Amino acid sequence: MRDEGSVEGTSQAGPQETGAARRRAGVGWPAAIADGIPLGPPAAPFRSVGFTISATGYAIARRFAATLAPLGLEPRDFALLRTLAASPGLAQQAIAERMGVAPSRMVAFIDSLQRKGLVERRPNPDDRRAHALYLTAAGKRVLKRAFARAVAHERELVRDLSVAEREQLLALLARVGERVGVPAGVHVGMGHPAMADE
Repeated sequence: MRDEGSVEGTSQAGPQETGAARRRAGVGWPAAIADGIPLGPPAAPFRSVGFTISATGYAIARRFAATLAPLGLEPRDFALLRTLAASPGLAQQAIAERMGVAPSRMVAFIDSLQRKGLVERRPNPDDRRAHALYLTAAGKRVLKRAFARAVAHERELVRDLSVAEREQLLALLARVGERVGVPAGVHVGMGHPAMADE
């Protein structure tokens, strides 16, 4: 017969048994996976860093896409134009490696921008099999307008943060990114198949 004076959490059961019982009760799993992380009051929901970053990132990405849409650009186009502006004359392969995009997918991206008159391919004097990529005059104008929109978007995002808080947030996010293998300055989603249709 169970001891009526025995209460879960104060019984003589071992740590593993107690933890399992708490998980069965639906209250122990945060403590089981978040040892050392402040969880707040018992009734408060567990706050996940991964979920928060993912949900916030999704919302920000959608807003940024909407910001660029009036210019006929997608976020991937903006990233490619910025890369070419910083390093004119790069070959397709070099840009694909720098942005973490599969070479075959990069061809489609560049073809799209070339059809819009924003990018041009020129013969590469160092390699006849490759083309050097440059922004056209129209590409430079569109990038300037897109950059202004991107800056306004960033300012709106951090409107409630001080300069020091923004820098602290960036530093903390960079540390989390390192843990999951995100290279500095590279959007690892650029090479995802879904990016072709977003």
